[in-house]
Amino acid sequence: MRHLTFKLLGFTIIGLLALPCHATPLPEGWQPLPLPTLSGSFLEHGQRGTAMLVQNPQQHTYGVAVAAEPASGATARIVKTFRAIAPNPPQLSLIKPGNYQPVCHNGGDCAPRHIDSEAISVCFGEASCGIIYADGSAFREMAVTD
Repeated sequence: MRHLTFKLLGFTIIGLLALPCHATPLPEGWQPLPLPTLSGSFLEHGQRGTAMLVQNPQQHTYGVAVAAEPASGATARIVKTFRAIAPNPPQLSLIKPGNYQPVCHNGGDCAPRHIDSEAISVCFGEASCGIIYADGSAFREMAVTD
């Protein structure tokens, strides 16, 4: 059992998180946050995986980690990092395959992008949302609200 304490929206949350010995390990310095995880077929070639919110206390950084099935023996990958989770805590949700319209930060016209497999939506309250999706063996991100 791991004991985790963190502040979220001004409240201190203390939780116990059971990490089974067969769980996919995180990169050094990263710890899972005691928040819901997301399962889906969003890894390369439609493999099932788990996305979770994580933190690196030494670097004062948070992120989204993606883990393959524990039987793979692979270490989870950090696919997005950010500095703060308050006042807009991140929420993960599953995105179905399809066409999505990215936000154009340069004022130009951005073409919709097609995502072939399930993907991860990361929303920071009403502040912004993005989609993290597998593109071969790499993960890409696109902003869909700003």
